[in-house]
Amino acid sequence: MKKITTLLAMLMLTIFMAACGSATTATPAGTGTATVLETTTAGSSASTGTVDELIVMVNDFVTSGDITGQAENGLLAKLETINQKLMKSQLNPAANEMGAFINEVQAQAGKKISEAAATALIGKAQEVAAGLMAGVPVTGGEGTAAPAPQATDSTLGNMSKPTPMGDKLEHQPQWDMVAFQVVQSVGFSTFNYDLFQLPAGTAWEDTLAYYETEAATAGWGDAPSQTNEMAGGHYAVWSVTGADGTTNYFIVAQVDTPDGAYTLNIFGNK
Repeated sequence: MKKITTLLAMLMLTIFMAACGSATTATPAGTGTATVLETTTAGSSASTGTVDELIVMVNDFVTSGDITGQAENGLLAKLETINQKLMKSQLNPAANEMGAFINEVQAQAGKKISEAAATALIGKAQEVAAGLMAGVPVTGGEGTAAPAPQATDSTLGNMSKPTPMGDKLEHQPQWDMVAFQVVQSVGFSTFNYDLFQLPAGTAWEDTLAYYETEAATAGWGDAPSQTNEMAGGHYAVWSVTGADGTTNYFIVAQVDTPDGAYTLNIFGNK
């Protein structure tokens, strides 16, 4: 079951190809800080210029005949909604609406929208969406930096962490955002995560088999409750509900990039 959004799929490929090429600094395992991300509305600093460029592109493709059958109506309505949300500094909802725009273009590609026009629109939408997600601010802070991790131990509840695979890395904004999007797709928002670079050539099947063993040893059960594919990789979810009704989650998300494979070991609860 693919719960992860098309927006996340597009964003991951865009952000990973661009951002993961930058240096990531390794730190000894166990020295990282547990983190939690929380959503907030951003300051009114996002420009709607690139959204307006998308509107121009849609109208131009109507004129050229690359968009037919009034397919532009739904696209323009979504772009107008995005502009309205940006005017209210609602970056996360605006980015989600851009995901709906991408979905609609994909659905009409080769039908009411030519393949060339669809490719151009999706490429521009990816650019805009990546810019929106990079503009979500630190909770309680100012400016437009990506969400900064905050220390917490509460997301583990009384559960233990499975022994990780790979070399532990420092957190970076692009991975913070990936973790945030993954947990949103699963359905909770309070979490922490650790980032690891896997040994060269590690396939998802090997990673999953490793964590099935380690998760069982740590008390998370013999198998994940769900496994899903996403653009650039896969993720698996373990969940345990305690006597107090709190459900604890452990997620392993593997992302394969040109620089190698990475896992986010995510812990959360609701």
